[in-house]
Amino acid sequence: MSSLRERLLRHKKPSAGSGELSPGTTAEGGQVLAARDGERGSLWNEAAGGAESGRDEAEREANRPQAEPESAETLAWRELGAELQPGEWGDFVMRRVHFGLDHEHGLHALGELRERAERLQHLLATGKRPGTKGRRGAQPAVQPPDDTPGSESAGVVPNEPEQPPSTAVERLLFIDTETTGLGQGAGNVPFMIGIGYMEADRFTVEQMLIRHPGEEASMLAYLQTKIAERPVLISYNGKSFDWPIVRNRFILNRIPLPAEPEGHLDFLYPSRSLWKRTLPSVRLGQVETSRLGVFRSDDVPGSMAPVLYFKYLAERNPEVLSGVFRHNEWDVLTLAGLAIHLARLLGYESDGDDVQAFGREEWFRYGKWLEKCGIYDAAMVTMEALAHDLTEHDTEAEPERAELDSCVLPLAQYFKKYGRYEEALALWNLYIRRMGRERTAALEPFIELSMYYEHKDKQLELALQYAREAEDVLWRRDALKRSVAKRRRSAETTDEPSPEAADLMKRIERLERKAASALSGAAKSAACRPEGQSGKSPKKRTGTAQLDLLSDFS
Repeated sequence: MSSLRERLLRHKKPSAGSGELSPGTTAEGGQVLAARDGERGSLWNEAAGGAESGRDEAEREANRPQAEPESAETLAWRELGAELQPGEWGDFVMRRVHFGLDHEHGLHALGELRERAERLQHLLATGKRPGTKGRRGAQPAVQPPDDTPGSESAGVVPNEPEQPPSTAVERLLFIDTETTGLGQGAGNVPFMIGIGYMEADRFTVEQMLIRHPGEEASMLAYLQTKIAERPVLISYNGKSFDWPIVRNRFILNRIPLPAEPEGHLDFLYPSRSLWKRTLPSVRLGQVETSRLGVFRSDDVPGSMAPVLYFKYLAERNPEVLSGVFRHNEWDVLTLAGLAIHLARLLGYESDGDDVQAFGREEWFRYGKWLEKCGIYDAAMVTMEALAHDLTEHDTEAEPERAELDSCVLPLAQYFKKYGRYEEALALWNLYIRRMGRERTAALEPFIELSMYYEHKDKQLELALQYAREAEDVLWRRDALKRSVAKRRRSAETTDEPSPEAADLMKRIERLERKAASALSGAAKSAACRPEGQSGKSPKKRTGTAQLDLLSDFS
């Protein structure tokens, strides 16, 4: 009985909350049982909690918003190499293209810009050139020409620093815009701004585009940071067009204007100085083809860019703008290539061979441009070489008539300004030899030689002879005009001399009086001279010798 009872009691569980031990059990056994019961509860709770957390995670996964698939427009931008660029006031489209330093755009590799960028500081010079006027061989005070960066009134001219800012390649920012129109009013929006800059081992082109007007502020804020990093702008007609438009957009978007760039190199002005008379036009496309060796294929004309942008706004198809991206990229690369080309010319690397191949007119314009940039030594060397080419070569190599007025006479004036009369006299005589008998000949060389022999060489008879030659040319020219007017039965002809003829008549009369006075004085001196003493001066030329000098001109 006892054994049966003990077995029954051993299987009986103690009541909950009872502090008493069950009969036939020990404290240790109770603790073990309690521990086992606790372990079973803990395992149950963990299992129950794990199942509950798993259900919560599954619910969260089910309720979590799924990532939307990329839209067709985003994929289309990506196919163009562009992406959305987040900005302070929203997103805009950004396209980046990197080029190695050995990338050749036309005749020049982009890496050459790093070696020659410092020379571009000559294009930032404004105001008067240092020097004095009137002293033989001195550098005159040269005013900036009408087509130099410091002389235009249109556009925004940066504040002039006392010293030109450094134009190290890391400070250069090439900029070109594509706009919705050609005006500068509020309705003209730069929908694409392309910039280019040199980094450590590559040249980067960034193209910013707005999909709607709301993205313009974000694009301008990004451009503001780039201008702050690289404060020397390089553009083509940017002073009159691109930069004023960009500044207007800052104002209209109520964005604080950035500080004025430290410098702005507008390559339109040196292009005019060099190629205005030798190229059909100085548009960027003409310059890059004729002088940089860049030939575009499948290019979209700049005039079509606004049309394509409006088409994109209507269709929302980024592929429509692929040609505009390509056109803007080439424009930025051409600016870099033109910077290299101009830097080579400023450094006189090829001794003028880069321009001599295009004719004497461009050769002369190159020398004048060097003078405008303050590089006087290279300018004088260029002009001396041109004068030698004009005067010393064979007759077959002498200049054509088209070059005489546009090259020979301005070159003679250049040497006269610096007191180099030997070269000037040779050039004036060259013009008279080639054009002296023509009715369309200029009076300038005759007048200049008359002035030289009157005031410098003190040979009045020779000065009078050149003045009369000028009178003869003027008479033949007026006779031609009278003949044309007579055929047209024009009543505009009068017997009054023109101002040019009146001045020439005064000159001849003055020279005749001075020559007569000189002869009278010589006669009186001969009468008072002791018998047997010769009055012939060793430096004085006889009238026969003077007439011999004029044999080529009569």
